[in-house]
Amino acid sequence: MKLIQVIEEIASQRKCTECPLKESRKPLVVKPRPISAIKAVVVTESPWQYVEDIERLTSIANVYIFPYLYCLLSGNFRPRENANTYWTHTCKCYLKGTSPQQRKRAIEICSEAYLRSEIEAVQPKLVVAVGNSALKYFARQTRDNRLRGELTNVFLKQANGIFENVKLGSANFSLAVVPHPSGKNRFWNKMPLGTVQTFKQIIKDIKEVIS
Repeated sequence: MKLIQVIEEIASQRKCTECPLKESRKPLVVKPRPISAIKAVVVTESPWQYVEDIERLTSIANVYIFPYLYCLLSGNFRPRENANTYWTHTCKCYLKGTSPQQRKRAIEICSEAYLRSEIEAVQPKLVVAVGNSALKYFARQTRDNRLRGELTNVFLKQANGIFENVKLGSANFSLAVVPHPSGKNRFWNKMPLGTVQTFKQIIKDIKEVIS
């Protein structure tokens, strides 16, 4: 299936029948142009609130996660015009105002329904998994032993390089795992020893893979 077909399937919500958010939410998909130049997939958790104007979602001024991704990709993060990256979420619908149980269920259903198809359609050189929900998905679906454990421990394993030859369906890619930039993330309250060096290595490796 081509990426545009996967995006259309997400927008149609055909696979969302069991999701607790279906009646109250609308999927948000960042459509890259052109699709042919995409080298990387970035997976974050979800839009936190509904954004009618897609320009606001991909604006440094309005979305705190954008500058984080921009830095990780050495200023080469382009998810829309002249795209080199496909930016998606483990849950395509915004989660603000939902209960922890609803969020967990929605993330599981949505990621199982769409993420593999998205990644197989792109066949990226690189995938960047941001946060716990993205890591848990890849650990579960790839059964790669390197991805087992808490995010902090998996993150620090990359001090000598990001994970290479990760397989998901027909896709084979390098995988970078990083903590979510939210101020509520306890990772940032007391960063573990080796965090700075690990980030430097990850940024270096990402640049080499997508250059």
